[in-house]
Amino acid sequence: MKFSVVRQSFLLAFMSLLALVVVAVYMAPAGVAPADLRAGFSVEELPIAPLGAYLALFEASWPLLAKWIAGFLMLVAGATLARITIRYNLYAINTCLALPLYGVVMCGAVMGDSMLTAVVGSLLMTWSVKNICLGYRNGFGFDRLFRGAMWLSILVLLIPAAAPLLLALLLASAQFRRSTREQVVALCGLLLPPLTLCYLNWALGGDLYAPMIALYRLFLQGEWLGLVMTSALVDRLFFCLLAGATLMAALLFSVNSYALNTKARHVLNFICQIWLLAFSLPLLPAASVDLLGLFAVPCTLLLPVLFIRIHYSIARILYPLLVAAAVASLFLR
Repeated sequence: MKFSVVRQSFLLAFMSLLALVVVAVYMAPAGVAPADLRAGFSVEELPIAPLGAYLALFEASWPLLAKWIAGFLMLVAGATLARITIRYNLYAINTCLALPLYGVVMCGAVMGDSMLTAVVGSLLMTWSVKNICLGYRNGFGFDRLFRGAMWLSILVLLIPAAAPLLLALLLASAQFRRSTREQVVALCGLLLPPLTLCYLNWALGGDLYAPMIALYRLFLQGEWLGLVMTSALVDRLFFCLLAGATLMAALLFSVNSYALNTKARHVLNFICQIWLLAFSLPLLPAASVDLLGLFAVPCTLLLPVLFIRIHYSIARILYPLLVAAAVASLFLR
């Protein structure tokens, strides 16, 4: 009996994800505490440091526990993305291929010294995409859009370089044709986390706007194309391979979109737009390896299109090559 990459069982797909997560967590480097915890502010001005600094401190202080937490969160994010593909019937056939593909992408995302930040950022983006897609319905989706915007706002507070992803809310409003009232509710969800952070900082005796100024400084620090120029050659090759495969999947979707239902077509259009935003982030001056976990969300949802539309014999060759490239990138760093 021939092995089918697309129609592999849920048990095999989940065990593949579990194996990739174990390898990624085991090979991840130890965390390093940030040198400048408060982006140039004093403790009196900024009692509450940026959220990413706290995660980096936790990972540096408790490396083993941080790896266990990161591994569990990877499994949660992978299962959530796989559920999105099945819920909206994104590929016109039932497949669990999103599970191992998420593990493949995350193998390349844990190359920095802040693995936990990358994994938490990937999970926050997964929850945001999930809730935004749930807001695409015949009736109103106030609560879902509120939660989707809130998770996206927390993601930006955690990784300031991900601020361009806030455009995803505008793209979702246009793609899913949400009403003005729903857009106002989504805006409230977007503003709630930063306003809460500013209020808590002020209540502890600091400046009211210091958290936002600190995030602005973190967003502008560094050099343009700094992440691209300083990353290792093996990481560049892996993400070029990943970008090429995802681009091919997006082109195949655009050609064969007529075979999908209306909801699946709109959701995949939205995922393609997120993919374009995510792959533009490494060009920013504040780009860091924490951003690499954000690539996993659009890539995991788009890559199954490639394996479904190409010939099954080519898929049986490409799939193990992609897995081998992801694992090899961990050992060659």
